[in-house]
Amino acid sequence: MDRLLVTGLKGQIGQSIQARVDHQLWDVLLTDIDTLDITNAEQVSLFFLQFRPDVVINTAAYTQVDKAEKEVAIAEAANAYGPYLLAKECQKIGALLIHFSTEYIFGGHDKAGYLETDKPAPLNVYGRTKLQGDQYVKSYLTNYIIIRTSWVFSEYQHNFVATMLSLNRNTDEIRVVNDQLGCPTYAGDLANLALDIAKDYTLETGRYQFGEYNFCGDRGVSWFDFACAIFEESNKYQSDGRYLNLKAVTSEEYASIAKRPKNGILNCHKISPIFKPSNWREKLQHVVKKSIA
Repeated sequence: MDRLLVTGLKGQIGQSIQARVDHQLWDVLLTDIDTLDITNAEQVSLFFLQFRPDVVINTAAYTQVDKAEKEVAIAEAANAYGPYLLAKECQKIGALLIHFSTEYIFGGHDKAGYLETDKPAPLNVYGRTKLQGDQYVKSYLTNYIIIRTSWVFSEYQHNFVATMLSLNRNTDEIRVVNDQLGCPTYAGDLANLALDIAKDYTLETGRYQFGEYNFCGDRGVSWFDFACAIFEESNKYQSDGRYLNLKAVTSEEYASIAKRPKNGILNCHKISPIFKPSNWREKLQHVVKKSIA
């Protein structure tokens, strides 16, 4: 039986993989920082020596965009040094590394969706450290697939959907940015994609080639549009007035700590013939219903 190592178990994609992985197909080892700290070189080396995975899915990352501006070293360790260590160990034993990346590696000035081949220009520490991780994977490893995605949401952990649903219904005003565009992506679809790539690799069916793939929701929206969609869904179950309290603001008016790309839409044409884009509005219905029920 082939061996599958998954990092970042407690995150959205990690939990989604745990809920979907086929234990009849894989000898699975699901880890998080308390069992495998990907920034600890000795620990990573020992894990690979003992488990010898055929496929590694790395979902571990530092994703707190604003806090990263102050916690630079922590972000670099998780987003850059950790992938470097995983890539080196995968190369030693010929394992496939499936690594998740972000639209934040781009500057957000492109008027169209970003291609996998477009030039990176990160605007913040989070984007820069994730780009460093991508570069380490590509430099030290032959057998890799980088999945670049955006605006991940799910029924797990902290995310934009959960934040919107947790807001007090008596809040006078809910301010949401309307000039940053992206594609909401359901973590369950990302988990299904990663597991499909892993299965393809071990069965040698050749549908996926090594390299980078964009994968995200099938329609681009602003954060404000996304918030509207969330409350449209929640109003089906409990009409509480929060939808009416939404106010669209500019990035400058919101004034977050980290600068964010205005356009984070990813072009997914490369992967679309193999794996269809995430229907985020349909998956949002599922997440909201599960969160409210």
